[in-house]
Amino acid sequence: MLSEELRFHRLNLDSFETPYIQHCILEMSISDVSSDLTIEIGSASFGLHKFPLVLRSGRTRKLLLEAKDIKVSRINLTSLPGRSDAFELTAKFCYGVNVEITISNVALLRCATRFMEMTEDISEKNLKIHTEVFLKDAVFPNISNSISVLRRCETLLPVSEEVNLVSQFINAIANNACKEKLTSDLSKLEYNFPSKPVQCVDSETPSDWWRKSLGMLNLNFFQRVLLAVKIKGPKQVIISKILINYAQNSLHGLFIKDPQLVKESLLDLDLQKRQRIIVEIIAG
Repeated sequence: MLSEELRFHRLNLDSFETPYIQHCILEMSISDVSSDLTIEIGSASFGLHKFPLVLRSGRTRKLLLEAKDIKVSRINLTSLPGRSDAFELTAKFCYGVNVEITISNVALLRCATRFMEMTEDISEKNLKIHTEVFLKDAVFPNISNSISVLRRCETLLPVSEEVNLVSQFINAIANNACKEKLTSDLSKLEYNFPSKPVQCVDSETPSDWWRKSLGMLNLNFFQRVLLAVKIKGPKQVIISKILINYAQNSLHGLFIKDPQLVKESLLDLDLQKRQRIIVEIIAG
């Protein structure tokens, strides 16, 4: 049976869910209060306070509730995606510090909110909803931004898959590629009779550079994007350009002219395997 002291401790943690208590904690000054909780993430450690973290993070709340020692002062969060970089941002948010969400950190933050359980169930206007709004407004509608953030998802697996980020980016890229093609076709119809002769120049158009940026994706992500684009039904010339650009980017510096003259190291075998897979994708 739980001791009366432990029962009281758990009751206090649960009371953080009330709006009045949340408001009081957000407004109070804790700069002069000694830290009562150390968060360990690998070799990094953070001396913080329980109140702000428990208010916003469901995982922190659970770990404290489940602890047998009611005076627990140390928690390990080594499994947090993004490790100490992600935790520093989420901790700032818990303390009421304005955290700027950007193309560079939105995937990191979205995965961190999953692990830290920073949802609306825990607290209103929590970090998860902020990341989702940013994704909806600034990332999904833009092909280049979607590709850029998708690349960052590679280092956040498997959580980036579990929170459906990877699939959302792939669908967004395919949908926007289809819209871009439709807009381009309509533009050609509108200017079917130009006042000046059209000169053939070897300049990069907006629709070219994003196809080239796909070459920066890993092979798995690229295959999935290519399949999603194909399903949308663009002309084969568009698919061909995407494949050519990917080949130019991904095969650069990988070809071994005479495998018989190269020592059969594990690195060489990996390079040959990568070459074969990429060529098979292009040929298929």
